[in-house]
Amino acid sequence: MEKSKFKVIIVGGSVAGQTLSLALEKANIDYVLLEKHESFAPEVGASIGIFANGMRVLDQLGICNEIETRTEPILVTNKHDEKGNQFDYNDILGKLSDRHGYTINFMERKDLLAIMYAAQPNKSKLLCNKRVDSIEQGDNGVKVTTSDGSEYEGDIVVGADGVWSKVRQMMWNAMDADKTLTKDMAKDLAKDKTVLTCEYACVFGISYNVTSIPPGHNNLVFRHGSSFLILSGKNGTVYWFYFEKLDKKYAVPNIPRYTEEDAIKTCEKHLDAIIAENVTFRELWVNRKSAIKVALEEGVMRRWHYSRFVVLGDAAHKMTPNMGQGGNSAIESAAILSNCLKSALDKNSQQLNSKQIDECLSLYQSERRKRIKSVYTRAGDATRMEAMDSMTKVIMARYIIPSLGEKLILKLVGDLLKDAPSLDFVDKPTRAHLVPYADEKPKKKKSIFGF
Repeated sequence: MEKSKFKVIIVGGSVAGQTLSLALEKANIDYVLLEKHESFAPEVGASIGIFANGMRVLDQLGICNEIETRTEPILVTNKHDEKGNQFDYNDILGKLSDRHGYTINFMERKDLLAIMYAAQPNKSKLLCNKRVDSIEQGDNGVKVTTSDGSEYEGDIVVGADGVWSKVRQMMWNAMDADKTLTKDMAKDLAKDKTVLTCEYACVFGISYNVTSIPPGHNNLVFRHGSSFLILSGKNGTVYWFYFEKLDKKYAVPNIPRYTEEDAIKTCEKHLDAIIAENVTFRELWVNRKSAIKVALEEGVMRRWHYSRFVVLGDAAHKMTPNMGQGGNSAIESAAILSNCLKSALDKNSQQLNSKQIDECLSLYQSERRKRIKSVYTRAGDATRMEAMDSMTKVIMARYIIPSLGEKLILKLVGDLLKDAPSLDFVDKPTRAHLVPYADEKPKKKKSIFGF
């Protein structure tokens, strides 16, 4: 009797989850995606910036042009101090397209998710109102049961369900119950349970009908202990963030939670803050569509997989949003996981045993974690620099970075983008770009001496 086709159960219709489902379709790998909300584009009031490293993968998946049609590229950066004095201006972001093929595009997160969902070729595999209740796994597969009593069987389960991932918690529970767990794995487990910390909170909002800030502008306001990030999009839509340093560093399980009232109280203290030339925060506040206050958890898990469990996106690596790399990193991780699964299945007659699954998922983590740690560190540094939380950060923000010059800054940005992965089993995008990506360069052949 022929064994059933290898199947992936994805939990979470997030950017990570939907990127993975689109990629698995391209790879001809079976899957089902379970989303707890009643739609695949829930209204949560969040925005997302898509950089070249994310856009390149989305281009391979066929949705890049639709994203660009709906957005205004971010081209110009203005930096102000808390008194409204401009200390830096540049159009470096506008030059990224020539160098890397894509501009930076900001949009509402729900709109990106709607575009991704519309592009799904087999929507019958994407199921809403499926809140995971339990996960059972063994030598031959995994079974996910949802709160409505439905059961789904597959070979692995992927947690693309956010920073407080239920899949990750169930993976930890399985590890706790494993009497054969190695000392190194037990050590990783103990550290992962406490890895998330929080030093900053953020109110992120979206405002409509703002005419005082030209489209395509990125406005940064550096303040002592706080900062603003303001990005202007199409038709007067502005995506904004107010960051504040907390009174202390919090760790799980004591990371703060905030209400709508907390967001209002925080923002109403800063209505007269200057956020752009002749513009105060008041204009954004009175024209707001949404404003939500959240704790900014930070942490990279040491172990992203165990047995038939694997985590993806914020469930594996949570960073602050100042560099706009949280969503893009999730897209990258989905691409690498897809590459690893496709390669392993092609080498093993489209089936994987437990040992082969472990090898595949270990490769996924090893290929991603080093880059993620670097991006995570840079994101945290940006948060602290913009809030000028030390004299070193003040000097960096006000004097060193503005004096670096365009050529060096483009190189620093390019170093982040050019090493980004793409899908191995889909043709590379054909857009012209001056700076080659790492996976476009021919691999050096080893000499007979092994180097």
